[in-house]
Amino acid sequence: MEKILSQIKKHKKFLITAHINPEGDAIGSQLAMKELLEKIGKKVVIVDNDPVPEHYKFLSSARFILNSPGKNLDFDAAVVLDCPTLKRIGRVNDLLTEDKFVINIDHHISNEKFGDARWVDPNASSAGEMVYMLFKRLGVKPSKDAALAMYIAILTDTGSFNYDNTTSRTHQIAGELMDYGIDPATVSEDIYERKEIIDIKFLGMVLATVKLNKTGEVAFLEIAKRMLKATHADAAKSEGFVNYARSINGVKVAVIFKEDLKKPGIINISFRSKGDVDVNKIASAFGGGGHMKASGCVIAGTLPGVKRKVMSKIEEVLGRGQNNNNR
Repeated sequence: MEKILSQIKKHKKFLITAHINPEGDAIGSQLAMKELLEKIGKKVVIVDNDPVPEHYKFLSSARFILNSPGKNLDFDAAVVLDCPTLKRIGRVNDLLTEDKFVINIDHHISNEKFGDARWVDPNASSAGEMVYMLFKRLGVKPSKDAALAMYIAILTDTGSFNYDNTTSRTHQIAGELMDYGIDPATVSEDIYERKEIIDIKFLGMVLATVKLNKTGEVAFLEIAKRMLKATHADAAKSEGFVNYARSINGVKVAVIFKEDLKKPGIINISFRSKGDVDVNKIASAFGGGGHMKASGCVIAGTLPGVKRKVMSKIEEVLGRGQNNNNR
């Protein structure tokens, strides 16, 4: 952390970014980091590959996240948050020319240790938790908006404090953030309980695809383009769908396969696990990564072909050979 702090003090103009298809932690940590840097006199711009999902737009500062910054962006250092590899920031990577100092702040165990200065803490629940520690270390008091952003980062990346990345420190920080006037019930409603009827129909179509492998240890779902076209649902709202598969009794690994709407022939995959199964190993085999219990990757191919490859790898990790029959 000390090297990060010294570089933050040294540089004047910052670009902040995070991974493609940002979720609660990516968005919350970026917004909080922006306020932190501005409060110590820095100029800041946030640029992401993809827009803010609709269910996070209630955050007033979300309007500061840009997707088309123009060619004459003025910054001398970049802060990359919640991202294990530079490939995962998408086209924003084109802005990180050799003369730009890159700061890597992340909590993924699969982080590739990129950048000129890095702080990777796999014991942190989220990037939002790490940004809060920077606020504390610099003696800067966050506004209610920044506190809310960090609370959402922690809430969503811990699965509402249900995942085993939730620690006593996580609860302590969440409690301190609540002291800024945050109402947990309202936050939960804003994120999880403001769905449209099309979102429920979309969920129903996805849940109808659930299958188990022969042993009942692997559950998988799929999101095909036709589902999104039929319901006109927002694909970003499928963020937690994989957890329905994970909740099935006896399941050790849950997977969701999503056809990319913008890129034909690309499948986005999210993994979740229970017990001692390390899905980071599975995701890493396909160029992805994340955490032991939650990881992801992107694979080119058809949905059936990619499913076969991934299921084969899962069976290998589980020690079941090539038994990928499903029911």
